[in-house]
Amino acid sequence: MLMFICITAAIAIFAVYCFIPNYWMRNRSKRVMRCGQANKPWIALTFDDGPNPIYTPKLLDILKEANVKATFFVVGQQALKYPHILSRIHREGHSMGCHSFSHRHAWLMSPWHTFKDLKLTCQAIESILGYKPRWYRPPWGMFNLCSATAAWRLGLNVAYWSIEAQDWEAKTTVQHIYDTVISRARSGSIIVLHDNGGAPGAPAKTLEALPSIINTLKKKGYKFVTLDQLKGD
Repeated sequence: MLMFICITAAIAIFAVYCFIPNYWMRNRSKRVMRCGQANKPWIALTFDDGPNPIYTPKLLDILKEANVKATFFVVGQQALKYPHILSRIHREGHSMGCHSFSHRHAWLMSPWHTFKDLKLTCQAIESILGYKPRWYRPPWGMFNLCSATAAWRLGLNVAYWSIEAQDWEAKTTVQHIYDTVISRARSGSIIVLHDNGGAPGAPAKTLEALPSIINTLKKKGYKFVTLDQLKGD
């Protein structure tokens, strides 16, 4: 009987702290930006998990050549390791967002740790750029009960996405990344890709697919904007 009560209590705690808020934030909350307005042919490219000393500079070269602005959700530890890359992201007109300090899953963090992790990320970015970031996206897009509250207390907008191409997986091909993005792109789409992390060498496939993605969507009449622009700020 005692074991049954303990198991029931554990399930209830998991549901309240992890599952229910995660479902709500990802699918229902009006305070989470999942896409932009459908009446403008705008699309937002976003990149998670960086900066990376190998891939992020190459990514910035691609974006610069195509005259495309994007939004980077950076990991605090990575930002402190490579502040010169963060400075370049800012200098070239891209928007900045928090993606946690150590990329730890939200379901493994207490309320205190959730807030502390996000605050450290904001402080890391501000110490390098001199201003606070405006956006937050949790690792893996997974929320706990306190994730969004912590972000809002720190003055951050919360962003999710409308298109993901599984570009972090070892089995994902360049063609799959391209086909997934192109087939699902709509006005207001928020695309999530990665310039760090995932399977070994995974970002290289993202970089290989990106020029064709940009060229094809431009030919379809889309304009690439930052999340700030997509939101209307």
